[in-house]
Amino acid sequence: MRRLTGVTVTWMRYPHAAALMLTAAGLLASCGVVHAGASSGDRPWWYRTGVSMCGPPAQVRLHGHVMSVGNCAGMLLVPAQQVTLDVGQQIDIHMTEEGTGPHGNKWVPAFPLPQSSRSSVLTRSAISPDRATASYRAVRPGHAVLMSSRTFCLHTRHHGFHETTASCPVVEVTVIP
Repeated sequence: MRRLTGVTVTWMRYPHAAALMLTAAGLLASCGVVHAGASSGDRPWWYRTGVSMCGPPAQVRLHGHVMSVGNCAGMLLVPAQQVTLDVGQQIDIHMTEEGTGPHGNKWVPAFPLPQSSRSSVLTRSAISPDRATASYRAVRPGHAVLMSSRTFCLHTRHHGFHETTASCPVVEVTVIP
């Protein structure tokens, strides 16, 4: 076997390295871009732009801001993210959809829409026709958890043996007067 000798190409080294770094920085910056859709014509509020390797199981809109819940692997987390609402305020939840059917062109929610653990505190007020998006209204002070399927539920804190019950929290809501 012959031994490779060092090759120095100084006229290509720095410009190509800089171009590679700029490309990588642009790709990384685009991974975190979420667009709320407020001024984007017909796009829904949960529409995401940019390239991302992150597939959170749900998007939540609260006080005009959109945030992802769960992790990038599409799993809901225990404990869930906590939010606070005033009585009368609304929280919107969109469950990530996946393609089904023979051609993958029919979209259905990957998780069922969450149910309120205490409908006297937080009640569902609207559901989209595709059953992937719902609005919930804060009715009275208290604490409620919006719960969905336990299929992809990840416990991030362990205190001994802990088994997931029949559902998994999407978001914990405290309603104040």
